[in-house]
Formats: sequence, structure tokens, C-alpha cells
Amino acid sequence: MVFMQYKYFNDGKFEELPVKVIDVGIGLERIPWLLNGSPTSYFDVFHSAFENLNKKLKVDLHAEIWKKLGPYTCRLDIDETDDIEKVWSDISGYVNETPEAVKESILPVKELYIVLDHTRTALIVIQDGGLPSNVGGGSNLRNIIRRVFAILKKNGWWEKIDGLNGLYELFECHKKDLSLLYGEFPEYKSFNQIIAIEYERWSNTESGQ
Repeated sequence: MVFMQYKYFNDGKFEELPVKVIDVGIGLERIPWLLNGSPTSYFDVFHSAFENLNKKLKVDLHAEIWKKLGPYTCRLDIDETDDIEKVWSDISGYVNETPEAVKESILPVKELYIVLDHTRTALIVIQDGGLPSNVGGGSNLRNIIRRVFAILKKNGWWEKIDGLNGLYELFECHKKDLSLLYGEFPEYKSFNQIIAIEYERWSNTESGQ
């Protein structure tokens, strides 16, 4: 943990910061994960957002496979292996399942949580004043929003959540969940319009227009 308490000056003097910060490197989301013994931290950190989304998508969590797979997920690092399919095969052997069964069980769940994670991130960044763009941090924001669109479309989930209306509901659920930590979110009248414009631009790009 990093304790930030003082502001230092070039002449060697220092003064106490008006707001003192403790940077907890373990990650707050890991604490409920460890306390609850859940297969992954994602099972614990989303509440009404998960309930809202999966009520429409009905993704089977296959929790038993996740529990068996948990100790081996660190091996699924595409940057650390030359043959990811061999890794899938090895892990499947460890949990006594076929690679096809493991993928079929966890990939939809993974993408469900990607949608939850990315929409929550987009909510916080936009509420903090960030906007999707083609440069800098704005491009990161645009990329994660478009990844959400792509996953929802690929899996046939877009229609199941009622498109943009479902996304707007999901953002409201994230606000509800996060309000337990941060309080009520200030009104952002153009938020939905920003998401709608991004969807229109992404749709036109994907269709080649």
C-alpha cells in the first residue's frame, strides 16, 4: 500500500496534503472475492447490473467448472504462450473436461462480464468528463464501448436486451451499485446521447458506410 500524505518541494520542504490518499494495491474487488471464496471476483462485484443483464440473456454460469478452472486461469495469457489451444487442452485435462465443454461453459460467461466491466468503466469515464474520440484516452473509451457493441451483436444479445434501451438500463443499474460507494451520480443529460452517437458511428463503420 502507498500512503500519500505530503507534498514535497524542490527546496526539500514539505507540507501535508489537504486530502490524504491510501493507494491499496491489492484491489478492493479482490477483498469480497477472497472473503466469499467465489470462483472469480466478478461473481461478487456486480449486483443489480448483473441481475438486470442476465435476466435478459440467461447465460448459464456453470459455476462448478469455474471453481475447478480458477487455479489454472493464469495460464490463459495469450502473451505468455505460443500455442493457446494447447493451453486450453492442458487446462481441460486438469479439470477432467473436454476443451469444447470448458470453452462452451466459460466463454459466454467471460463475455457477459466483459460487457458488465466495460459498461461500468464507460459510465465512470464519461461521468468524469471523458468523451469517446480517436486520440488518447478518448480512443480507449471508444474501443471499450465498441467492444460492448460487438459482443452483444455477435452473441445475438443486442435484440435480447432491447438494444440501446437495454444499455441505458444497464448504466442505471451500475449507478445504483456504485452509489453504495460513491453516493448518487450527478445528472448527465447528454449521457444517453453520447452512447447513441457512438453506436451509430460504430454501426456505419461496421457496415462500410
